[in-house]
Amino acid sequence: MQPPISPLPFLTQIPDWRDQKRITYPWETLWTVILVGLLSGPENILALSQWLQGQREVLTQHLALDRIPQQAMIYRFFWSLDSHLAQLQ
Repeated sequence: MQPPISPLPFLTQIPDWRDQKRITYPWETLWTVILVGLLSGPENILALSQWLQGQREVLTQHLALDRIPQQAMIYRFFWSLDSHLAQLQ
């Protein structure tokens, strides 16, 4: 059986629209955190951010982060993603 294909190489090709002066998380790491969180099955962004905070120790260790994105950062990520739908298609 072949291992599953990771979506990260495809997603990280999406241009990074964030303000370069305010970037806290590397683009690939941000996508990884979001995807791992979404796979946990949250019902909304609050549940996603709570799950991420609950997994903080594991995520920071494996992704070499000093902290996990907060709820506001996750909202901004999805808001920006939604505002760039034409580019994503």
